[in-house]
Amino acid sequence: MAARTPLAPADVIVRVHLVTATAIALRGGLEEWVQGAPAGGADADNLYRFLASVHLGWAPLLFWAAATIRRQGVLVCFLAVPVFLGGIGRPVSFAQDGMTGPAGVFLASALLDFLLPIVIIWAHSAALGSGRVPAAT
Repeated sequence: MAARTPLAPADVIVRVHLVTATAIALRGGLEEWVQGAPAGGADADNLYRFLASVHLGWAPLLFWAAATIRRQGVLVCFLAVPVFLGGIGRPVSFAQDGMTGPAGVFLASALLDFLLPIVIIWAHSAALGSGRVPAAT
């Protein structure tokens, strides 16, 4: 049996960031699902728990992409988009409703939501450019 070649640095970067996104989706989704909507009645709680379940549903896909990074193409870039869109949602929420907690936590979360997908797409594009994986999956 041939020894596996080590992952390229770009693949390691993408894998670490995808696993980080997996952890965020699991933690956030579970917390949201268990606690429900903080206010707004049955309609808000129904929608909140539905979206928490969608959040949870992303976790296995993110983890699978990290585990099979050598075989992944543009799917990884598509997985980064919802994280980035979540980052856009944070300043919109801040502008409409104000700070949700300590400023440091808000800023760290927003920064992570913007940086994770940018780094994932940059590093994965570098890996695709090196011919490591096909351009389409």
